[in-house]
Amino acid sequence: MPRKPNPSYRKIATELRKLRKSKGWTQGRLAEQLNCSTSLVSYWELAIYVPQLKECQALDRIFGTSGFFERAWSRANSESIYPVGTQTAVDFERSAVDIREYHTILVPGLAQTPDYARATYRAMRPFATEETLGRLVASRVKRHEILRGADRPLLWMVLDEGVIRRVLGSQATMKEQLEHLLEMTEARTLRLQIVPRCCTLPPGISGPFKIYTFPDRPMVVTAEYVVDDLVIDDAEQVRYCANLFGAIQSEALSTSDSYELVRRVQGELDE
Repeated sequence: MPRKPNPSYRKIATELRKLRKSKGWTQGRLAEQLNCSTSLVSYWELAIYVPQLKECQALDRIFGTSGFFERAWSRANSESIYPVGTQTAVDFERSAVDIREYHTILVPGLAQTPDYARATYRAMRPFATEETLGRLVASRVKRHEILRGADRPLLWMVLDEGVIRRVLGSQATMKEQLEHLLEMTEARTLRLQIVPRCCTLPPGISGPFKIYTFPDRPMVVTAEYVVDDLVIDDAEQVRYCANLFGAIQSEALSTSDSYELVRRVQGELDE
């Protein structure tokens, strides 16, 4: 899947490349200073991804740039409706060949209907204006474009049973959302598994996370927290998350049994 530079990131990318070369450093040497992967530095310099705030602050210290990178980060971030970590996660979605996601509370964004997305944002941002909610929903729906076409990523979601039983917004909204999950499963756009509520020691109790596999770089993980997404690219931590996802899957229902459970829960909404 082709990667395109993000115009909002170009100023940071150009300055980073210039300063690194002025020191005679390789991308690997800079990566060591930042405790990140060489491939991530490469993507920064290509303006495909952008450093997070803490990394921009570290770059200012390393190069003595008096807050240039932090200010550039603020400008780039202000042009997105998402916080920088979430925007990075969206960028990951565009280039991943395999996306595995576990969630304990919500149907994840790539599988949300517009009405469910609006209800989600209303709950998470109770003071947001209708205009802001509209922009957020439109942006989320636009992300679904990556699921169209032959080169779409393999999308695998494992959800806690509480996700499909929680009525978010209204019964009509939830019924439509469950129907959408069934349709995505039937179309083989999504492989869905449900962790049943009878599981007394669910391995994923620590919270939601998403694993991205790429054709030309190591896997990375993002994990949601209250105001943003945390990007994890440490090899040992990524390996832990991959193993944890496998443990969660081992407690989940099969894809066919999960499908039947979703259909049954959907039917209960009519009762």
